[in-house]
Amino acid sequence: MQIHALINFLLQYNRVWIPDAEHVWKSAEILRDFKPGDDTLKLQLEDGTEMVYPLDKSSPKLPHLRNPDILVGENDLTALSYLHEPAVLHNLKVRFVESNIIYSYCGIILVAVNPYKQLHIYGDAVIQAYSGQNMGAMDPHIFAVAEEAYKQMARNNKNQSIIVSGESGAGKTVSARYVMRYFAMVSKSSSKTRVEDKVLASNPITEAIGNAKTTRNDNSSRFGKYTEISFDRRYQIIGANMRTYLLEKSRVVSQSENERNYHIFYQMCACAEQSEFKSLRLLSADEFRYTCMGGETGIEGVDDRKDMEETRRTFSLLGLTEDFQSDVFKVLAGILHLGNVEIRNVGSDRSSVSSSDQHLAAFCDLLGVSPDGVTRWLCHRRIAMVAETVVKPVPSERAVNARDALAKQIYAHLFDCVIQKINAAMQVPGKQHSFIGVLDIYGFETFDINSFEQFCINYANEKLQQQFNLHVFKLEQDEYMKEDIPWTLIDFYDNQPVIDLIEAKMGILDLLDEECLFPQGTDQNWLQKLFNYQADNLLFEKPRMSNEAFIIQHFADKVKSQSQTLLSFTLVKSQSQALCVTVELSRFPLLANFFLEVEPAGLGTKGIKVRPARPGVKPANKNHRTTVGEKFSSSLYLLMETLNATTPHYVRCIKPNEKKMPFDYDSKRVVQQLRACGVLETIHISAQSYPSRWTYIEFYSRYSILMSQEELVLNHKKLACKTVLQRLIQDSDQNKFGRTKIFFRAGQVAYLEKLRLDRLRKACLTIQKHVRGWSHRRKFLRMREAAIVLQQYVRGQRKTVTAAALKQGWAAVVIQRYWRSYLTRLIYRMVRSSSIIIQAFTRGWIARKHYKKMVEVQKALVLQKYARAWLARRRFQSLRRLVHNVQLSYRCQQLRKKLEDQAKENRGQLERLTGLAGAHAQGLDKLRCLEAQLGKSATEKASLEEREKKSREDATKTIAQLQEEKDKLIVEKQNLEKKLIVSSAGRVLERHQKEQKEGYDSQMEGLTFKVEHLQNQNNQLQKLFQEKTSVNDSISQEVARLNTENMVIPELKKQVSELQRHKQELEVQLEEQARKMTEKQEVEREKEEVEREKKEVERGKEEVEREKEEVEREKEEMEVLRKQKNTESEAKARFSQEASRLTAENMDFEEQLDMKDRLIRKLQNQIKSLQTSEEANQTPAPTITNEYLGMLEYKREDEAKLIQYVILDLKPRGVLVNMIPNMAAQLLFMCVRHADYLNDGAKLKSLMNAIISGVKKVITDHQEDFELVSFWLSNTYHMLSCLKQYSGEEEFMKQNTPRQNKNCLQNFDLSEHRQIFSDLAIRIYHQFISVMEKALVPMIVPGMLEYESLQDISSTGFRKRSSSIYEDQEVCTIYSLLQQLSLYHSTMSQHGMEEGLVRQAVKQTFFLVGAETLNSILLRKDMCSCRKGMQIRCNISYLEAWLKEKDLVQGTMATLKPLSQAAWLLQVNKTTDDDIKDITEQCSELSPVQIVKILNSYTPTDDFEKRVAPSFVRKVQGLLQDREGGSSQLMLDTQYRFQVTFPFTPSSQALELLQIPSSLRLGFLTRI
Repeated sequence: MQIHALINFLLQYNRVWIPDAEHVWKSAEILRDFKPGDDTLKLQLEDGTEMVYPLDKSSPKLPHLRNPDILVGENDLTALSYLHEPAVLHNLKVRFVESNIIYSYCGIILVAVNPYKQLHIYGDAVIQAYSGQNMGAMDPHIFAVAEEAYKQMARNNKNQSIIVSGESGAGKTVSARYVMRYFAMVSKSSSKTRVEDKVLASNPITEAIGNAKTTRNDNSSRFGKYTEISFDRRYQIIGANMRTYLLEKSRVVSQSENERNYHIFYQMCACAEQSEFKSLRLLSADEFRYTCMGGETGIEGVDDRKDMEETRRTFSLLGLTEDFQSDVFKVLAGILHLGNVEIRNVGSDRSSVSSSDQHLAAFCDLLGVSPDGVTRWLCHRRIAMVAETVVKPVPSERAVNARDALAKQIYAHLFDCVIQKINAAMQVPGKQHSFIGVLDIYGFETFDINSFEQFCINYANEKLQQQFNLHVFKLEQDEYMKEDIPWTLIDFYDNQPVIDLIEAKMGILDLLDEECLFPQGTDQNWLQKLFNYQADNLLFEKPRMSNEAFIIQHFADKVKSQSQTLLSFTLVKSQSQALCVTVELSRFPLLANFFLEVEPAGLGTKGIKVRPARPGVKPANKNHRTTVGEKFSSSLYLLMETLNATTPHYVRCIKPNEKKMPFDYDSKRVVQQLRACGVLETIHISAQSYPSRWTYIEFYSRYSILMSQEELVLNHKKLACKTVLQRLIQDSDQNKFGRTKIFFRAGQVAYLEKLRLDRLRKACLTIQKHVRGWSHRRKFLRMREAAIVLQQYVRGQRKTVTAAALKQGWAAVVIQRYWRSYLTRLIYRMVRSSSIIIQAFTRGWIARKHYKKMVEVQKALVLQKYARAWLARRRFQSLRRLVHNVQLSYRCQQLRKKLEDQAKENRGQLERLTGLAGAHAQGLDKLRCLEAQLGKSATEKASLEEREKKSREDATKTIAQLQEEKDKLIVEKQNLEKKLIVSSAGRVLERHQKEQKEGYDSQMEGLTFKVEHLQNQNNQLQKLFQEKTSVNDSISQEVARLNTENMVIPELKKQVSELQRHKQELEVQLEEQARKMTEKQEVEREKEEVEREKKEVERGKEEVEREKEEVEREKEEMEVLRKQKNTESEAKARFSQEASRLTAENMDFEEQLDMKDRLIRKLQNQIKSLQTSEEANQTPAPTITNEYLGMLEYKREDEAKLIQYVILDLKPRGVLVNMIPNMAAQLLFMCVRHADYLNDGAKLKSLMNAIISGVKKVITDHQEDFELVSFWLSNTYHMLSCLKQYSGEEEFMKQNTPRQNKNCLQNFDLSEHRQIFSDLAIRIYHQFISVMEKALVPMIVPGMLEYESLQDISSTGFRKRSSSIYEDQEVCTIYSLLQQLSLYHSTMSQHGMEEGLVRQAVKQTFFLVGAETLNSILLRKDMCSCRKGMQIRCNISYLEAWLKEKDLVQGTMATLKPLSQAAWLLQVNKTTDDDIKDITEQCSELSPVQIVKILNSYTPTDDFEKRVAPSFVRKVQGLLQDREGGSSQLMLDTQYRFQVTFPFTPSSQALELLQIPSSLRLGFLTRI
């Protein structure tokens, strides 16, 4: 910002930042306004110390202004009004130390500060909370960056990259691990390969072989890693590929003090005693040179043995075989043994290795190499000359270097081999559609001695910083173009000169590679070339006191590098090459393949063509191999090509202190890393443009208090914002108006905050002034009144008052009173009279106006009434004529048809009666023959009676004997039991008594069976005697009945003739009725004739009934006679013939009776139709069909149609009007009852299975249809209740009616099917809840948190991050949420869902509302304020009112207790010890982690509020530690389900009264 602009803000009471040696920056308050020309600034520090800050007049550098406290603690550092280094440093400190928040945004960068403590913010519930959210919707988090990358990949169909960088110990590896874990959780594949598990399993292996303990970090990654996670078209993980960079090979052979080698070596040494590792001849880590250089070989809190088990487990999970694992461990053990090989000096220029060295032998045995070759080339080197090759001995120092170089190369090749195997294991069949790359690489590093590795790291960070700057500019430009704001170039630091210094022609790397090609190349020659070529480069310096180093000015800091370390690292010496040739001849295949030549194209993957970053120097021959610098340059170029082809996302990890203390903030260390990682460069870029960006709605909500009345009444909020800004900020360059946002220069938001605070302070002063004035006036009046009273008493005592004076004074007061009352009454009457006149005229005018309007309305109503009545009459008359015509024609046709049918039936009946008369005449002759046989039957009857009497006497005697025996046995049994109880004999006696008892029991059972058999025989004899007696009686009556038979037939003939005559008369009458239907007298006459006919028919029916009964008796007699066929063979034939004849006659009579019944029913229907036509305007009384049994009959082949129509094709809305609730369940149960009634088990089982399968199918096919799922949940529950209610079990029949008890199932027990239906109902219920949750989840947070239902309670209005989706979606409110809940409740009620089930569903839904809202509060710092607490409690009251309206409060409001307590916690005072006690007592439903999180996240919305002090939070945390049963989880589990129960509720619906709607197309069902 320009100097003159800053001067306007350097006023009294404003605060600034001044440099400080200890804390980098410290805050101070201005005590006196600064004026142009002042050379000092009077300040007061926070500790109360006053100081004078000097200013340089020649080049005034004013101190940085401090942001208002209301802006401190923002999620995004670029949202600060004043953007500079101290503001960023202080904002991070407030968030990290006071709020314990480790993540912050800085534009597109996520700044992650290592807490050195396990936090409860990485659980699966947190992943689910961030899944699907926009990046700015919740608090900064590593999961938010991962979600943004995943979402942009899916939406834009473009590859993404997440770049994680930082110092060692800053948390890069952990952050990258969380990113991959997030992708594995949100994009799980459905295949059985479990690729996401393999991706996560690669981390323990790479950490074992690539991580080590350093002084800064116990698990420091010593290599760079770029992991490409591949996705298919459904955006599910199908594989991964890993590329590594800059493995720290020097750590294999040397470690600094208090550091360790790679973890894998210590893990193997810890398992040396195990059988799998005994062949490796391992020792403890203290005995190997390569593992004990750093001193301590262990890490506190780390078990190397358990880590080894985890490493081997992940090897197996990735599919790497045991043989390959064994080979890897052999190579690693060989490296350890190689480090222990002793090399001794032999003179000054020679060295030797003992042939009996055990470690040398172990190395050669494990790796399969020749001991002689290794010994020779360790102590000699080969010099290649033009004509010959010379072998020359080397001293021990160079031999040791050669040994270490071989160990480093073997480990590097092994590392690459393992990475290659991991990549192969993480690839599965399938085509890659897109990928997300995760880059875990060092940040900028500088040490006292910087090797080639630090040089490459800083070179890579220069390239990444350049790519980052270009990406930031592109995003800024896109934002400005989208808002139609002119884009101007911004001056920023360009690091292209530094990159040219390193990689350009005659740059550092080029000269380094050139020097490596010379056999006699030295670091002095290379350094001299650098000084010659780069002498004029301002970014390259020569140290004053050293000729073996140089200095490079990087973007972050100056770095001094030693030339010797660079050249020795990159130059591949001939001695180590000779050793490599020896190793190539190894019998160990894995080791031999390490040193094969690999083409440079092997660096490329995914078909990317690699163009070298600079022209490479081709080696002269095969002995001159590619240098490390060339390899790194090529791999870095490939990495930059990949990153440039993707959309990058940045994570910068910060190490807060060197002591690894939790939540300890060292400002010096943090500011160094902020400068090095590009965060401050981002702040610098943002500060030069318009960093503060507010939407018009946010600005209006926050700063409407600064608007005048004229500006507030403007309908357009955008216009109001423009008007107030043009009035408040005169300089138009300080803000720009975009399409949806307002852009501000740095400091303008702070200026607006100052104006807002001044306005609020002024309003507070005004309120205080009036309140205090009122209070003082009230106090003054009371004091004045008291003083007057005192004065009256004092004056009365000093002066004597006479009676006359008192009378005169009293009289004066009376006169004044009456006079004043007179004047007052006079004025009142005048005012009253005037008011009455005005009211009269006004009321009269209003009444006339109202009267005119009523007259007009009444006239319109009269016209409408007559017009509508005329139209209705016309429609009714036409419709009535049409209906009458249709009815007359249809009834005439039906009557003619019925008369024709009756005539045919009467003719047939006459013919049958004629034949019946002849048959009866023949029957008389045959019966005479039967009389002769009657005598024989009488004699036989006598003999049978005698035999029966004898048998009865014998049976009586036998029964008496058996009863006596039974009584004896019972007495013996009782005696034996008494003896068994009293006696205490041994096991043998007990066994004998048991056998004796079983014998008696068997005898008792046999005797009981005999008694029952004899009783059955006695009953049979009694029945036989009764039958024979009845036969004699029936035969005696048969003769008398047949004598009168001839008299019945003539009467029947007469009746037939009469019916024929009546039929003709009825035809004539019906014809007359068709012509004169409208005349009531004719109808009455016809009714009387029909009634007479009905009576005659009924009399005929009674006669036929009597005749039918006689035939039935004859049939029974013949059946009795048929039973005597066994004893009387001669009478058998005659009786059978007579029975067949009488049976035929009986069938004829039955047919005749059926015809008469049909005739009677037809006549009754005619009478009913006539009565209906007369009483058309009367409402007929409902008929109760008591004859129905509440069952539905269907054929077995119609079962599929039943399931199709009642279950699969049934639509709740389509039939809801014509059916009662749960009709589908009732219809199906009525079919089940019929199958049970028929005792058809196969049919019942088939029907039950079909019902269950049909319900499952319809639920599966319509998983997202709420109405259908609700409909079948209700019907499944009702079906379950019906199976219980009609099961016949007493516990379910208590509330049944007698009729319902009769309808219970009789033959089958369906308890197993009840369990199946219960399981099915539980499944449907969970699906029902899931459908509701899927619709409610997007509405909960906007409705409960973001929408402001309270008037005059607005949010802070602070700028939110621009989300990846435009904010044009429909706004969800609390009323939208209540409307959706009402829709769900009404749907459940319409479907007849049981009240208890509705309560459970509503309880589960309200738990989701409370859990989602509370989780959002815990993850959104902007929601933790007092005003938001008021808003939440208001919304909870709306939910409670809704529950009261629906009568669902009981048991449901408890689910909102955690949310209610969180809202209370946001509103309560948080300063004193009493407040701490209240918080611990009131917040019983919140866990200690949640309470501390809310307190740390509490954000004041105004300067009048105070932040929660860290000491207060620590006290609360200390008290909460003693709480028992508290959960340690931060988030509530939104997937939690309450246990569902299905209470039994009997139905009052009578099944026999149920009508089948015609719309169901169930005509194939028959009501029984």
